Amino acid sequence: MADVSISPPDPDRFRGENGFRDANRGQLLLLAGLVMAVSLVALVVLLNATIYSENVATRGIESADGEALEVRATMVEGTGELIDARNRNATEEYAETEAAVEDGIAALDARVAGGYARRGGVANVTLVENSLREGRFLTGPVDSSTAVTDVDRTRGFVVEIDSDDLETANTSTASDEAFHVVLNRSAVGATDEVYVYEDDEEDEYVVATGEDGAEPTVRCRRSSIDGDRVAVDLTDGRFDGDPCPGLWPTERLDPDESYAIEFANADGVDTEVTATVRSTTDPAGGAALESTPAVYEAAIDVSYRTAELRFETRVRVAPGEPDV
Repeated sequence: MADVSISPPDPDRFRGENGFRDANRGQLLLLAGLVMAVSLVALVVLLNATIYSENVATRGIESADGEALEVRATMVEGTGELIDARNRNATEEYAETEAAVEDGIAALDARVAGGYARRGGVANVTLVENSLREGRFLTGPVDSSTAVTDVDRTRGFVVEIDSDDLETANTSTASDEAFHVVLNRSAVGATDEVYVYEDDEEDEYVVATGEDGAEPTVRCRRSSIDGDRVAVDLTDGRFDGDPCPGLWPTERLDPDESYAIEFANADGVDTEVTATVRSTTDPAGGAALESTPAVYEAAIDVSYRTAELRFETRVRVAPGEPDV
């Protein structure tokens, strides 16, 4: 009987030469896929947590920011009202008006700070050193000889005219017949005009603006007015209390360029003006336009602190000034 020997199967017959190597590669791919899946899940969880935290933090900041802006608005409005009140009651000495404004801002700081302290915040307003600028506060009647010279900024400029004294005119005749304010920039040979008249065809009250004596452009019309006087706020752009944009020639006025404020066709017209100008020259002319030293502008530092917020800003205050 022949010997029969049985030996184990040759692994190369089933796996080939690289059998074990291919198996290892498969395991590595599976392991890498598992790691990537776990990493993606962790990343999604982390992103969700971050977004939630940012939303919560943002809500808190927005609330605090709103309160800081409220403090800023309160301080700016209070300072502006203070300056104008002191100007209306000014004496012939500018130093007295300046001192009154300085004392008033210190009092405003104490009053507002106390109110916000009860709400858990620390609010302060301080006057920037040497920031008060001298000007003139003007009030009273004007005529065709009135001129306010050496002006480079104007705010709170309101003209009130007795409606019975308004001339009838139109855009073609306004320059010769209608009352108008002239901003005379003689240094550059240019003028800007604001006309007020009663339309001779439409039976309406009209405000129009012109340049260099050319035919004006109608800005606003009113079929009727409140009371017996027509009020035009040149720097705030209002006609009888309603918005009337485009009255002040912002795009033509250089803040560093001086001009004269003059009045044409004003004789025999019951006209009263109120304005604060950045000038130290008293007006000329025969009308009894009063001029007293005034604070034209100020700069204040405003700060507000809470447990979540620190807010600081510097603001120039010139109430009633057009954007220039």
